Amino acid sequence: MKLELTLDEVSACAMALLSKAQEAEEEALGCEKLRCASAAEFWQKRAELYRKTLEAVKAQRAR
Repeated sequence: MKLELTLDEVSACAMALLSKAQEAEEEALGCEKLRCASAAEFWQKRAELYRKTLEAVKAQRAR
């Protein structure tokens, strides 16, 4: 799906994705400390998804 966004909108998306990725990574670390592997894996996958999406948004911003 292709979206038409302004530079400000793309920047806002990028900041939100970065924030969500950081939150998910913190959740994953917390779950690892509690030795809850399945929850840690879930949060790590979410962090990776947010980071991957962030890179796609950054690439669109660069165009």
